[in-house]
Amino acid sequence: MKNFVRLARFAWPYRVRFAFSLACAIVVAGLGFANIGVVYPLLKILFYSQNAQMWVDEQIQTTELSISVRQARLEAMEEVERWDEQGPAGHKVLLAEYQAATEALRAATDRLVLPADAVALQARNAEGPEMVAARRVHALAEARCDELSKATVRLVRSNDRAGFSQRRANLARDQAKDETWLGRYKMLQPVVRRYLPNDGFRTLLVLIGLVMASVAVKGVFQFAQEVLVADITQLSLFDIRNLFFRRTMALDLASFSDQGSAELMARFTNDMDSVAQGFNTVFSKVVREPLRILFFLGGALWFNWRLTCLALVLVPVSAYCTMRAGKIMKRAMRRSLESMSNIFKILQETFQGIKVVKASTMERYERRRFFQETKSLYRKSIRVAKIDAMSDPILEFLALTTVVIALLSGSYLVLCKTMFLNLGLFKLQLADRMMEIEDLLTLYGFLAGMADPIRKLANVHSKLQRAAAASDRICGLMDRTPTVKDRPGVPRLPRHQLRIDFEDVGFAYDGREPVLRGLTLTIHHGETIALVGPNGCGKSTLMNLLPRFWDVQSGSIRIDGNDLRDVQIRSLRTQIAYVTQETILFEGTIADNIAYGNRHADREGIEAVARRAYAHTFIANLPQGYDTVIGERGMSLSGGQRQRIALARAMLRDPAILILDEATSAVDIQDEALIRKAIEEFSRGRTTFLITHSLGSLQFADRIVLMNAGKVEAVGTDAELRKTSVLYRRLHEIHFQRESA
Repeated sequence: MKNFVRLARFAWPYRVRFAFSLACAIVVAGLGFANIGVVYPLLKILFYSQNAQMWVDEQIQTTELSISVRQARLEAMEEVERWDEQGPAGHKVLLAEYQAATEALRAATDRLVLPADAVALQARNAEGPEMVAARRVHALAEARCDELSKATVRLVRSNDRAGFSQRRANLARDQAKDETWLGRYKMLQPVVRRYLPNDGFRTLLVLIGLVMASVAVKGVFQFAQEVLVADITQLSLFDIRNLFFRRTMALDLASFSDQGSAELMARFTNDMDSVAQGFNTVFSKVVREPLRILFFLGGALWFNWRLTCLALVLVPVSAYCTMRAGKIMKRAMRRSLESMSNIFKILQETFQGIKVVKASTMERYERRRFFQETKSLYRKSIRVAKIDAMSDPILEFLALTTVVIALLSGSYLVLCKTMFLNLGLFKLQLADRMMEIEDLLTLYGFLAGMADPIRKLANVHSKLQRAAAASDRICGLMDRTPTVKDRPGVPRLPRHQLRIDFEDVGFAYDGREPVLRGLTLTIHHGETIALVGPNGCGKSTLMNLLPRFWDVQSGSIRIDGNDLRDVQIRSLRTQIAYVTQETILFEGTIADNIAYGNRHADREGIEAVARRAYAHTFIANLPQGYDTVIGERGMSLSGGQRQRIALARAMLRDPAILILDEATSAVDIQDEALIRKAIEEFSRGRTTFLITHSLGSLQFADRIVLMNAGKVEAVGTDAELRKTSVLYRRLHEIHFQRESA
């Protein structure tokens, strides 16, 4: 997860967009909470035909009664404190006061017995003024009697003055809170009377209209949040992709050889897609859904915090299950990504070598290889799907258990008209007051409102683990340090004018057998050197060391006395043009391909080098000439045409050093003659290296370097080597027979 967090920091420059997205998410959560909160007034209207005016009046009446009850309790506590200060005499008066309060409570209780007409009135969901007054008197008498009893026990018998003071402070605080709400209700009362309908059905219509408007506004903000999240995600990926590509291009060839192009493609495509899904999940669901949960949870706690806490007792179990499934998911997802990389590798090898596959009749073998790897991917993907699918039912079952706990406990309180849940050995208080059916249903509404965001968050952890696995693979490559790099403060290499010295050069690939063993060679500026020798003797490796594709492991290579490791790589490579045996052309126009090494070249310069490479004639005969778009890797052209375009590209760079690695081995005789002539003309005044077995190319070389087993075995002209070297004569005979055939 550390690497995923590291990639997520790329979103920091877009924090303003994220702030707007967060604001939209808060609005969406708030409006969703408000829509569920409408359940309470809706039930009030349906059950009691209540309207907004009646509700405000009821709240004022209830709050005033609550203030009076607390005031009665405070007065009772003051009496207890005053009589306690007088000692035993005061305690007798206190006992008398408690007896009088008990008698008053008994009388008030008797007055609550309903006559027949009062019962009928209550059946119509209304109470007469006499009954309201009787209930008020009873509540005040009950509060006074209860507080006299509690205060006497706490202060007189237990001498708990700290608890007594704390109790009085709590009552005073609650009374101040009720007075604040009373002021708000009284401010709201004239507004409600003036602007809201006093009919229950019309109130219901207004309520439904507000809900519909709220849903519409919520949809607008949700749309805005999703668009902002997509914008942040894509901008972050834009930066990550470009940095990843920049870091990848800075790697040396050894890193490319280790990873393989198919593996790199998988990380740029499949892994990036997994990271994108992770970003979208974090910036969207992980932000919006917890906000919705907080709003609904806050409403449920405000309504009845005790019952809500009981319902949430299984949350730690859910969290543990989610974390456990996420760890398993990350391991499974990493294996799945590796299998996908193998599929990319098989596809690339098969499509690039399709001629060899068909010519060797290996279609069945390649199908089998692809089938086995896709079957492996299927197994790994199914494992990922099983882990992902397993989390949903488990969390759904735990959520259902939570709802059942709240349902049974709340129903017990409503049906039994109590605030305590009887558990046999003890009673658990679950409410501060008697709960009505509308209270319970509203609480269920809030808990049910939490179910949808919890369900959406159920697979968030698994998606984040997928993104974490992909982030590990991406950052693993981004963090690789190239072994071939510029030392701090090295100077630029002046244009080559003197000589190139290979001094006791030794090199091996990744701990294998040495390819070059103490090779020493000096080439003067302007010489054309032909490198010949049996396969595997180190010719191409030696030329790969000259542009510093790899660094020598022992000895040194110097150009005009400058060690290649002590000059800037870019200044070195700008002086070298490399034409390989396998011609690499890019999808685009012919002009673009010729100008690939010099993007500032004009059309005149491009045409000039094309003429020097004897490519202008066939290019001009194409339908669009230099603007002809060639396909992938230039497969619409012949081998000789591709090679001449590559040679023109090298010429446009105006290099001081020209390296030709079997540049004419894959072309016909006519194209070879043209290419050889172009090379011979262009190489004048430049240091040129020819890796070739062609007898014709050897003729215009100033010197021929014969290599064997990683060393220079002999140096001389063609005639000299045929006289002095047995190995050269054998190679010469072999190639003479091949070219004569």
